[in-house]
Amino acid sequence: MNTKRNIFFATLVLITIISSCTVLSFYPIYTEDVLIKNDAILGKWETIEESFPNDENNDTLVWEIAFNKERWIKKLNTPFDRGEKKVINEYAYSLYLSRKSTPEKRSEFQLHLINLAGKTFIDFYPEQWESDNNILGFHLIGVHTFAKVDIMQDSLIINWFDSDWFAQKLEEKKIRIKHEKNSSNILLTAQPKELQKFVVKYADDKNAFDYDSQFVLKPHK
Repeated sequence: MNTKRNIFFATLVLITIISSCTVLSFYPIYTEDVLIKNDAILGKWETIEESFPNDENNDTLVWEIAFNKERWIKKLNTPFDRGEKKVINEYAYSLYLSRKSTPEKRSEFQLHLINLAGKTFIDFYPEQWESDNNILGFHLIGVHTFAKVDIMQDSLIINWFDSDWFAQKLEEKKIRIKHEKNSSNILLTAQPKELQKFVVKYADDKNAFDYDSQFVLKPHK
């Protein structure tokens, strides 16, 4: 298997771990007025094994978070578009994810930190997304996930919204927000400002988060 395939399937596995327990969104949660920087997240981190008990491979994830002065602007939301021009970067962090056992299979995400009602949230979006299968590539687009994050002195604690809780609330018509649903997935299609209202409303609701899939990041050893 060549390098591009390794990168693609490593990315796919990591996205599957995340997306299986959280809410997916077509649009980001952030707008310019709520973006923040906090360089306390920079550096190399790793998740302790208890942070992802449902991962059958049971292998530690290494999270390397960096901030680059420039970033690429994508024209198309496809696996083949790595960007056509660079602009000054103000808020976007780069996350490089890999398994400790296979560090050469690294995938890249774009992260944004958001302050809403005094709490910090983080938006994830897959950035490095390569495939040498053209037909497969035509059928893939990136989606956003978002989580509440506690930035501590020696750890980062990430709690994603619980997809089962969300699905139940939609079924009971206790949450009204733009979305699309098929037999296996729910995709939020609400605009960022509407997403922010949703997040603020349930930020203190412990039932809204999947604590069994909590990620606790500790400094990389």
